[in-house]
Amino acid sequence: MADEVLPGRACGSCTLCCKILEIEELAKPQGQWCSNCKTGSGCLIYESRPQTCRAFNCGYLVWPLAGEHWLPSRSKMVILSELDGARVAIHVDPGRPGAWREQPYYADIKRWAVQFAQSQMQVVVTIGRRVFVILPHEDVDLGEVADDERIITQQRKAPDGSLILNAVKMKADDPRLAGN
Repeated sequence: MADEVLPGRACGSCTLCCKILEIEELAKPQGQWCSNCKTGSGCLIYESRPQTCRAFNCGYLVWPLAGEHWLPSRSKMVILSELDGARVAIHVDPGRPGAWREQPYYADIKRWAVQFAQSQMQVVVTIGRRVFVILPHEDVDLGEVADDERIITQQRKAPDGSLILNAVKMKADDPRLAGN
């Protein structure tokens, strides 16, 4: 995802990132409204907001693959680039946990999973700490993923030569992750 805001895109009255995302500098937990947010209006401490907030642009603002329907206040989801661009994460408002399965969002998410599978990029949907890895042919519910766990996408060749993908979670100190 690029860092520059696309022409015609702006936050406007959208403040969903102020609910969905964790902000360590403010001790704001994931999934709860920031006490500095005036819902539908904006940040009450905008001039002195933390660097995390200053540097943040959601995928709707910067990613051409996210159409107008992905405005977070409309979709109830915030798209992020994670792991230095190796993962597209769709963070869902816990107040609307099924939003990601609705159309046209689910079709977009599946299309991204197919598109990114060859480059080994992950597409994940998170609802709080619960994570779904979206693969071209299935969605893998990993349940809650702890801070000390990593999401690994595994691939192997089927007898017919096609690629079979699976996703698992592993402890960060698992020796099988050495060098990855």
